[in-house]
Amino acid sequence: MGNYYHKPVREGDSPFTRSGLPPPPTLKKSGSDLPSHRLNDPMSLEMHMADERVRTAGLTPAEREWRIKWLKDQHLHPDEPIHVDAVHRQLNPIRILYRLPMDTLYKRFLRPTFGVYYGTAVRVMGPKLIFAFLILETMYYYWKYEVKDWEHLRGIETMALKQLVARQKEIEEAHPGILEIGLSDPAKYRYYSPTFDKRTALKDVGKPSRPW
Repeated sequence: MGNYYHKPVREGDSPFTRSGLPPPPTLKKSGSDLPSHRLNDPMSLEMHMADERVRTAGLTPAEREWRIKWLKDQHLHPDEPIHVDAVHRQLNPIRILYRLPMDTLYKRFLRPTFGVYYGTAVRVMGPKLIFAFLILETMYYYWKYEVKDWEHLRGIETMALKQLVARQKEIEEAHPGILEIGLSDPAKYRYYSPTFDKRTALKDVGKPSRPW
């Protein structure tokens, strides 16, 4: 209450008010002797203090004035709440650096355009989807262009499935040689990878030019 607070003079023995005057009676449901705070909620601790008029029954005019000021303080300014990044988020320099592009996009485009809710959703999910796409593309590139062969151990080893051709005899009779051209034959390269015949490790480069 500040320096202007004065304790009211006790005028009664009621422990529920500062002045000692008993609170005004509250309405009860007809046909029940239970107090009002026991009618609806057996575990309520508010009792008669749930009524705002009862709570203010023992206040002095100075206390009522202070209460009015306190109630007015609960009304926020139209500009509030004000979001301050320095208060709500403490980031180290490394996180500030790699978050800078998306944070700038969020402040200058996403939040003014889509609002706080949808802008934040795009800000949160966008980088995750981009990273997931890059990881999948890297795996696909590694699987397609870095195939494991006999020369090195890197890459992903893939085994071709055995091809089943229905009516193979009829197709070969109608179109001789088409199956050999269109289908891969592992026995063609002696069950090695196709790059085995293109190896350079055992390539014959001729006789050495050294005199000894």
